[in-house]
This record gives sequence, C-alpha cells and structure tokens, in this order.
Amino acid sequence: MRLSVAVLALLGAAGLAGACMKTPTESSASLVGVWGSATAGLAVTDTGGTLRILSSGTCYGSYADVTGPVPAPTFDVAGTFTQLTGAFPGKIQYAAQLSGEVARDSLVLTVLVPALQQTLGPYRLARGVGNSWTACAFP
Repeated sequence: MRLSVAVLALLGAAGLAGACMKTPTESSASLVGVWGSATAGLAVTDTGGTLRILSSGTCYGSYADVTGPVPAPTFDVAGTFTQLTGAFPGKIQYAAQLSGEVARDSLVLTVLVPALQQTLGPYRLARGVGNSWTACAFP
C-alpha cells in the first residue's frame, strides 16, 4: 500500500512538473513565413519583414519594411513606410511604427505613419497565404 501511494505521489508530481514546463504555444510562435489577405501580404524572415499593400488590380502601391527581428506573439517595431509615385525618385519614404498580434495562424497588423497622420489597417492576415503582386507602374 505504501508503495502504491508513493508511486501515485511521484506520478502526480511528475504530472504537475510537466504541466509547468513550457510547451510550444502562441507565446513562442514565430512570425517567420508568409502571411496574406486580399488587401495585404507580409513576408517575414529572421532579419526583418516587408508588408505590401494592394493598390488596385494586382499591384501594390505602398509597402512597409522592418529591419530586425519581429517578435511574437505581439510586436511594436519601428520601420519605414514607402509610397510609390510616378515622379522622380519614384517613391517617398516615411518613418513608421508597425504593431500586431498573432494568434495561432492569424495576424492582425497596423501601420502608424505619424508624418501622414495616418494609420493603415488593421490588416487581418492568415499564415501561409502568399501574394504575387508586383509594384504598380504609375504613369
């Protein structure tokens, strides 16, 4: 009887220890990969990411870049917002702040561009959805 009580106590302690061990969850999720929707596409690597925002048809007219790791499950990182133009030099760049939150295979992302007094998004992106848009060729 003592042996079975000791075994049960040991198994119970092992179960509690296992419950306290960190397992892969949303908090350790990685953003690395492609994310997309009908209006935006995000590609993230270990060293940064680029968000392309659909303009019209099948081309993007603006994008946001982050140089450096993008942490998960939540992030608020500095980046650059770029608008493509039809005049030299072809683009205008602004400082931007990208923030978002990942939950499983969904990502909600917002881009704040203080110089334009504009917030873009929120974009609701799904993991694994890639977009093959090209840059818009403005006249």
